[in-house]
Amino acid sequence: MTEATEFAATLLERSASAYAAEAATTLAADAGEEFDAWQQHLTQRLFELAAAVANGEPELFVARVRWSHKAFQARGRDTGRLLASLEALRDVLDRQLPPAAGRLPGEIIAAALTALRAPAPEAEQDGLDPARAEDRLALNFLTLVLEGNVADALAQIARAAETWPVEKLYLEVLMPAQREIGTLWQLGDLSIPEEHLVTTTTERAMAILAHGAVRAPANGRTVLIAGVAGNVHQLGLRVAADLFELAGWRALLLGADIPAEELPVAIGFFGADLLILSAVLATQLRPLGDSIAAVRRECGDEVRILVGGSAFDDGREVWRRLGADGYAPTLGEATRLGAELVGLN
Repeated sequence: MTEATEFAATLLERSASAYAAEAATTLAADAGEEFDAWQQHLTQRLFELAAAVANGEPELFVARVRWSHKAFQARGRDTGRLLASLEALRDVLDRQLPPAAGRLPGEIIAAALTALRAPAPEAEQDGLDPARAEDRLALNFLTLVLEGNVADALAQIARAAETWPVEKLYLEVLMPAQREIGTLWQLGDLSIPEEHLVTTTTERAMAILAHGAVRAPANGRTVLIAGVAGNVHQLGLRVAADLFELAGWRALLLGADIPAEELPVAIGFFGADLLILSAVLATQLRPLGDSIAAVRRECGDEVRILVGGSAFDDGREVWRRLGADGYAPTLGEATRLGAELVGLN
C-alpha cells in the first residue's frame, strides 16, 4: 500500500459520516427524501470504498454497488436514486479530499458509475434449483422450518444422512439453504425472527450430523478457526470446524469477532499448526490484515494462516498482500488446503 492509498483509506474511514452527511443533504434536498436513511447508506458505501482503496481492488466497491442495484430493484425502489447517490458522493469527495489522497477513490467511484449505467446483464441462475436433488432437499428444509415444522425439517436431514455423506449435506444442502435465506433477508423478503429461526435450526441440524458422523483417524494437528474483529457471522466457522474434525484434526472454534491481539495467545496456548481467519465484508479486510500482522510478530512462521470468506469474492488475490499463506474460496476446499499448508498432503 502506498502512502497516498493509506492516507486516502484512513481519511475515508474517519470522515465517512461527515462526507455521507454532506452527500445525503444534497439528495434529501433534491427529492424530499429521508436524510438519515441516505446518510446511513452512504456511510457504509464509504467504508467499502476505503476497503477497496486500501487493498487496491476497485471490484470490492463496484461489486457491492451492483448488489445494491439488485436490492433496490427487488424492493421496488428507484435505481436512479442509487446512481444519484454515487454522483453526490463523487462530488463531495472531489471537493473534500486533498490532493495527497491521490486519484484512486475518484477512479473507483467512476468505475461504479460506469457499471451502473451499463446495460443490465442477462439474468443468471443464482438461487436454489428444484431440478437438483440437493437443492430440492434444501428448499424442502427451508419450507418446513418457515412453516414452523422444525422437528420434521431436522428429521428430513437425519434421513438424508443415511445415504449422503455429512460433508455433502453441509456444503450442498445446509449452506446453500442458508445463502438463500441470507439473500431473502437482504432483499427484505424475510423477517428477523424467520432468519434467526432458520439459522438456529441449521445449527441444530449440524449438531445432529456431526454427532453421528464417522471421523478419520487423528492426524496430530491442531487448527484454530476464528472470525476477525467485526465479523459476527459464526455459522460458516462452525462448518469449517466440523469438517476439519471429520478429517482427523483437533479443531478449536474460537468463534466470531476475535480481536487481533488475542490470537497469538491462543496459538501459543493450544499449540496450533494452522489458523483459519474469516472475513465476510470488504470492510473487515483491514482487521484481518491486523490479525495476520499480530500473529507474525508473536509467532513468526510457526503457524500457517489460511483465510476465507465472502470478503475475498471480488478480490481473490488480496490474501497475498495481507500476508496469509493461503486462501480457500470455498469451505469444501479449506480442509485440503489446510492439509497442504502443514505438510499432510
